[in-house]
Amino acid sequence: MFLTEEQSESLKRVISKSIRRLYINDIDLIERKGMEQSIAFRFTLYLNEALQTVKWVNDLQLDIDIEYNKNGLAPKRTPRRPKGTRPDVIIHKRGNNESNLLIIEIKGWWNQESREIDIIKLEDFTHQDGEYKYGLGVFLELNINNCIPVYFCGY
Repeated sequence: MFLTEEQSESLKRVISKSIRRLYINDIDLIERKGMEQSIAFRFTLYLNEALQTVKWVNDLQLDIDIEYNKNGLAPKRTPRRPKGTRPDVIIHKRGNNESNLLIIEIKGWWNQESREIDIIKLEDFTHQDGEYKYGLGVFLELNINNCIPVYFCGY
């Protein structure tokens, strides 16, 4: 989904607001090295609430999901993840790839796994010549005191 610069910037503001709320309300999950799925859930609650103020997003009537691994009825696959993949958070329309807006990968500071898998996933999902064409991808590495999002735009 192609995004204008204005649309992309409005999503980035909403993401930043949601990160701030996560750190205010749920810092204990981050400090305790909580399950990333639990943190993704809490972040997604704040994201969903913040998105209610963005008219153009609401007009699209999209779905927001965590750990969603379907592409229609088949598994989500990308060229570099042919066995399947499961994004942490997505905003899309279930059942098709026409309105894939946002994909987010989240890693806690305590997680020793390579970040390369997440980066590859974000690159593949936001590639505008690929199957999914997400308008914006975001990598959130949750540090103890802050999180600076890294953005991936389709190329």
